[in-house]
Amino acid sequence: MLRWAIVGVITFIIDYTIFILLFQPLGPLRSVFLANLIAGIFATTFNYLTHHRWTFKSDENHSISGIKYLLNLVFWWFVGTSILKGLIVSGLDPRLAKFIPVLIVTPFNYFVLNYLVFKRGVTRHL
Repeated sequence: MLRWAIVGVITFIIDYTIFILLFQPLGPLRSVFLANLIAGIFATTFNYLTHHRWTFKSDENHSISGIKYLLNLVFWWFVGTSILKGLIVSGLDPRLAKFIPVLIVTPFNYFVLNYLVFKRGVTRHL
């Protein structure tokens, strides 16, 4: 679980930094969805590769775990981005709003990644 947390923190830093750089009132992007998508692409690539190889030490083929990871990602990205958009539209500062969806999505994501996406052998360890 410690490895998962370390990867998660680094992933969030990558995602947050890119999102804040792209989405600003006078910044290059004014679209929450586009800024969040671009940030998510970079963060997710790091997250998947690191979790597959280091965190969960998965022996599952990338074609299988990759598809399951992407399905999980797309679902939670839409949930998180919708929450983020609603918070920003309601007037919350984007720098603060970006933290809230992470607090909601993260606990669910750990269990999905650990038990459904990155399988390793017969036994599973938390």
